[in-house]
Amino acid sequence: MPDARPVAGFPMNAPSRPVPGRLPAVLLLVATLVTAAAYLRATLALPHPELADPLGPQIFPILVSGGLFLCALLMVVDLWRTRDGRTPVLIEGNAPFDLRSTMMVAGITAWTGLYFFVFERVGFLLSTVVFLLGLMSVFNAGHRLTNLCTAAGFTVGAWLLFTRVLSVRLPQGVLPF
Repeated sequence: MPDARPVAGFPMNAPSRPVPGRLPAVLLLVATLVTAAAYLRATLALPHPELADPLGPQIFPILVSGGLFLCALLMVVDLWRTRDGRTPVLIEGNAPFDLRSTMMVAGITAWTGLYFFVFERVGFLLSTVVFLLGLMSVFNAGHRLTNLCTAAGFTVGAWLLFTRVLSVRLPQGVLPF
């Protein structure tokens, strides 16, 4: 008669096929990998200017692709850690519906959409400071000076990194520089 104890932390009757609750996490992983690969492929197809930096306009999109691949790797780790049949942390979904949280996500999505809309027209510096200040006012309410300094400091630092170090042209917008 075989031993009835679980082996190495696995339950005795571990399913031999994927748990249905894991399917959304696997689909999210596949979608992330496909998006990262397509974005990287499109980035590498950008034309190379002859009299410019060898990476040209590709450095930032390559960093974004790398970030997506890193996210996919973290999803794989999460799925691997929960291979015993538990629902991955990514999609636990045990929390009840919360109207306040749903409205907050909708508001942040709309705020981000507005940021994308005005980014070219207003410019990187001004639109990014206002965007970050709005988000920080929600997540760090009551700390106006800290939020303003952090939003402005991050934006100026990112602007310097992109324009001076990476030679990325950012939208000037309404500011004269």
